[in-house]
Amino acid sequence: MIPARASADPRPGRAGRFRAALAISLAALSLWLVGDQVVALNASRVWDAAIDLPPETLVASFALALLSHAGLAGYDRLALTRLGRYVPWRRALAGGFGGAVAAQTLGLGLVTGSFARARIYRANGLSAPEIVALTTLVTAGFFAGLVVALTALLAFDPKPVAQLLGTRPDAVRAVACAVLALVASGALARRWLPERLSFLSVQVRLPGVKWLVSATALAVADLVPAALSLAVLLPVEGLPGPTGFVAIFMAALALGHMANLPGGVGPFEATLLLALPSVPTEDLAAAILVWRALYYLPTGALALVVAVRAPARSGTRILAGRALDDRLRWVLDACGQAEAALVHLGDKHVFAPEDARAFAMYGVGAGTWLMMGDPVGPREDWPQVIDGLASEARAAGARLAGYKVGPASEDIWRAAGFAVSPLGSEASVAAADFILEVPARRELRRKCRAADKAGMVVRVHPPGGAPLAEMGSVADAWRDSKSGRELTFSMGHWAPDFAARHVTVTGRVAGQLVAFATIWTSGDGREWMLDLMRMTPDAPAGAMHRLVAAGIDAAGQAGADRFNLCMAPLSDLPRGRGAPWAARLGDVVWRLGGGRLGLHGLRRFKEAFRPDWAPRGLASRGPLGTVEALLTARALVRGGARIAGTDPARMPRVAIPPPAPIPAPSPNAAAERPQDREVA
Repeated sequence: MIPARASADPRPGRAGRFRAALAISLAALSLWLVGDQVVALNASRVWDAAIDLPPETLVASFALALLSHAGLAGYDRLALTRLGRYVPWRRALAGGFGGAVAAQTLGLGLVTGSFARARIYRANGLSAPEIVALTTLVTAGFFAGLVVALTALLAFDPKPVAQLLGTRPDAVRAVACAVLALVASGALARRWLPERLSFLSVQVRLPGVKWLVSATALAVADLVPAALSLAVLLPVEGLPGPTGFVAIFMAALALGHMANLPGGVGPFEATLLLALPSVPTEDLAAAILVWRALYYLPTGALALVVAVRAPARSGTRILAGRALDDRLRWVLDACGQAEAALVHLGDKHVFAPEDARAFAMYGVGAGTWLMMGDPVGPREDWPQVIDGLASEARAAGARLAGYKVGPASEDIWRAAGFAVSPLGSEASVAAADFILEVPARRELRRKCRAADKAGMVVRVHPPGGAPLAEMGSVADAWRDSKSGRELTFSMGHWAPDFAARHVTVTGRVAGQLVAFATIWTSGDGREWMLDLMRMTPDAPAGAMHRLVAAGIDAAGQAGADRFNLCMAPLSDLPRGRGAPWAARLGDVVWRLGGGRLGLHGLRRFKEAFRPDWAPRGLASRGPLGTVEALLTARALVRGGARIAGTDPARMPRVAIPPPAPIPAPSPNAAAERPQDREVA
């Protein structure tokens, strides 16, 4: 958390005075070195050389300039990894482009770059100290990558710079190799340094080898096209080879940026005039002027537009703190959605507009905010929640998508401009009418009898009454027998505090706990929903069928209308020419890999209860939005939630805290929770 007293005042202090002195010194040195050549320039010849440049050369130079700025935009994404702050990739690229262009074009990079980034990132919740730290990290990344790239070029081709310095190429190569070795040693020494340091009261992860490699790659992607965009404007005669010219350009640009002057003017030109004596002075001056116009003016105007048009918050008033807790408790007590229990898992953000009686749970991915299921609360307020969260996502530079969208909300998503692609089918049974002794459930009866013959004793526990310590051992055994990974986001994972909130059905053999299932209940008691199913490798055949059947029976006795068996992913997807492409792809996965992935077995397990099936879908905009939403869902379900370990004050939206102790039963609940009892 950033202390209130933290300051990001960029006014000159000792460091500012040093930068000013350095700028004045470099500018004065530049005039002293090339003043005679500048005074001797013939303005009319420079103008003639500029207008004589062929149009195709201008187009090539501008295209290379755009390619350079594409690389330049990547520095912010790299710097954000050091801050531990997440910003959608589209916004991070916009911030990198706008901040870097402002810094390079206007000079005084720390100030101008910070102001531009503050404008662009205002909807993402970055504080002033974080913005200054981000700009500093971007500058460090730029110069670190430039140094590595430049010294590597000099180690390969030292002649042009050796001629500039008036020394032997071997000496330049030796110095370059020494600098590379020093930089590599510093990066490798990172393992013996602290993980983080405090900068402007912001915790910053120290860079390492991976960061240095990434910074170098960005420097190459940025500076090589920039150098070539100038090279194509120059006469071929008198130019050194490509590596030599790129090295000279990098050195000139580095000196210009060190001076903090607009566009590096002065030191940049002086270095080029000294390093390229074989190029006619008027041709070189004309090429530099045209290059500056093509490289800085269009992108500077675009950066200004990006900064001015960067959206602020959407204006939606969002609940937080105690008001949010009270609203969630009120909505949860009254709602008929058992899936709302996911809000207590602690791996999601919560969007709760002040003037709505519903809220939404969502996770944050690379460029997508993924809403989990339907909004929770009265259906008439769902459009307001979906539209409001879509506006918040746009303000933060992200897209909104909906995961496991139900039939009740499909028309709302479509009215908001989203397409809904099927993801699978969700199973549910009528709890009050559930009868085991019917012909259709012959397989289920056989499974349950196998568990009974093995001597398994089934018990239903109310919230707070389950044997959590023993359940933890069973969960560990189950995880070890699988992939060692707990899934989350759209389902519960093993967490004692979370499991303690819910009804639990356990199975014991000879007094030893061998299996358990946890069940969510809606606030009004009308829906129960299956969550965790965990058992040891030596649990008897049919153990989980027996536990779930007991859970359905308990739901019926408690007055519930339905028991939700959750979704069978990729099942019942439409196929054929008229089906959405994502559904056709999912159907191919179901048919070719469903058995290996366990999807067919999960469908057969649920089918044994002879449930009713309803579709669940993915709401997204456009093919790219669909792909991003699917990748985000995969990352979040596999435990890639961005909320984990994050200070709630630094999240992009309001977040509900991790589960508190089990609350007292709500007086609004329509049905009493089950008592701890054995099931015959």
